[in-house]
Amino acid sequence: MPAKPLEKRGLMVQRMDTVEETDGVDDTVNSTSYPLARSVQHQQHTQHSRQVVTESGPAVRLPIEYGSINMALEFSRESAQLGRSRAVSDTSCRAGSTTEAELARTSAAIRRYKYYSRIAPGASSRFIMPAHVVPPRFLMILPFKPVGENQSSIITIFSIWNTMMGTSLLSMPWAVKESGFAMSLVALVVMTGLTCYTAYRVLDSYNRLLRRGIRVSEFSDVCRHYMGRGGEVAAVFFSGLALIGAVIVYWVLLSNFMYQTGQFIYNYASGQHGPDDSGPTQYVLGNRTYNVLCPLIDLDESDRNRTLSEEFDRLQMSPAESVWAMNGTDADEPMFNRVWSKTGTVPFFLLLVAWPLISIKSPSFFSKFNALGTVAAGYLLLFVLAKAIGWGFNMDFTSQDSLMRIQQFSPKFFSYTGILSVALFCHCFLILLVKPAKNPKNNTRDLIIAYVCVSITYLFVGGIFYAAYPLSKFCIEQNLLDNIPSSDILAFTARIFLLIQMLTVFPLLMYILRAQMMYYFYKAVYPSWLHVLLFHIAVVGVAILVAMFYPNIGNILRFSGAICGLAHIFTLPTVVYLISERQAARLTPLKCIVHLALIAIGLANFVAQFFMF
Repeated sequence: MPAKPLEKRGLMVQRMDTVEETDGVDDTVNSTSYPLARSVQHQQHTQHSRQVVTESGPAVRLPIEYGSINMALEFSRESAQLGRSRAVSDTSCRAGSTTEAELARTSAAIRRYKYYSRIAPGASSRFIMPAHVVPPRFLMILPFKPVGENQSSIITIFSIWNTMMGTSLLSMPWAVKESGFAMSLVALVVMTGLTCYTAYRVLDSYNRLLRRGIRVSEFSDVCRHYMGRGGEVAAVFFSGLALIGAVIVYWVLLSNFMYQTGQFIYNYASGQHGPDDSGPTQYVLGNRTYNVLCPLIDLDESDRNRTLSEEFDRLQMSPAESVWAMNGTDADEPMFNRVWSKTGTVPFFLLLVAWPLISIKSPSFFSKFNALGTVAAGYLLLFVLAKAIGWGFNMDFTSQDSLMRIQQFSPKFFSYTGILSVALFCHCFLILLVKPAKNPKNNTRDLIIAYVCVSITYLFVGGIFYAAYPLSKFCIEQNLLDNIPSSDILAFTARIFLLIQMLTVFPLLMYILRAQMMYYFYKAVYPSWLHVLLFHIAVVGVAILVAMFYPNIGNILRFSGAICGLAHIFTLPTVVYLISERQAARLTPLKCIVHLALIAIGLANFVAQFFMF
């Protein structure tokens, strides 16, 4: 029978839409790039679902020990309130009789919920508390629409592809430069194969548990099953590190895009079209003029026809010295440049926009804009293609000029593998992406196709931009848009797209990170406004410091990718597989050697990042 309205159940007078905090995340495009908050891991996406449809939207039942709804404290508090109410005057008792009745009903509901929960501790148990008797305070509104088990293979492939597409796209040309052109192709093929195999191991571990009738929500549940509490903590800890790395990279990029957008608007309003802060915006090579940036070079107006190698030999400057030589003294700078500084003031100005957004308790509003991620990625592909058509291909494998010659191999190729560790990372959320598949037997095939599509996308952006960039490949920046002047209308459009899209994703990242950390430390997603405030100050403070003093997204991505890849790509799936094979008495020495070699590769990838400067 249909559930009665919440107010008429005789349990609580609280409406569903007064629930203060939700604990799920959108499961499409961007926010699924990260694991769910642990307080709802066993309640959703199971065969015998604990989801409840309410008039305020889909909800999930909270675990019995959930955060501030601690049963013992709650019952003690209500009993104390009942005791105090009996000691007041008759008039007060008559006025408070309604409160006593409500507290009594609540206490009974709590006892009933505890009883059902003890009967049915497992998420897949058939002994589930009927929806019409669940107290509203134990229901939590989810910020996403539940997905049925009718997802086609095309949607599964696109979901995996779209989830892996992120900020690493912007660093692909720089990564190709660091590794060398030929070496980048080899590294991409090898890393794609390794990450796809370990992702398959994640999928296989989920299917093994499924065949045994054990339902899990995400890979950390699998780690807990095979490795105990320690495995679960390791999975969640390293996923938290990935989130922190993503937050820092987002803040750096948001500051960059905000600065470039403000610079474009100022130049347009003032009629100025001078050089950017990174250098002059035009270079003459042969009979062609290119509107690009090379922060390594400082050219005066009278020197723009000099060859590139002559300028490098003449200057002998570091990037910072070159920018200083171009900008001159502080007295020569316009007031706008002093106030609007990429690494000085804009990271703080960004607080005016971002802080109110991350302070919103429910992320459901921002999940409506997930399609912007697809639009932004698609536009970036078109942007790179348009620039390549305009520039043509500029690759010289035989030049005697060491600055113009294309490097085939470089000892810094581990920078590329570090970035690929995060660019090809989907292991934490893979189970969530394949759960709704209509034909689960096709999941392995769909996973392989998705990885091939992702690799082709990275090859397109990294390889095409690298091959077409007209100046020395040493000029390619860690953010490919930093090689394009702020006056470029196509680049301005790309920055606007990315700025808006990232402003809608950033609050989701902060929400998921906050939910995970708060629940693990305080057993409550929102323990108090003070806890949340201090948490926001700490995380955002670190992000601001990095944006000011080390705004190098390529290096940040390769370090975060290497350390999280060591755990989630190379170690945890491998250890889970070896344990499951041992339990099934199928473990052989060859399997041990091969899979321990995978862990060694992940460790070498992480250690090598410290020598890639």
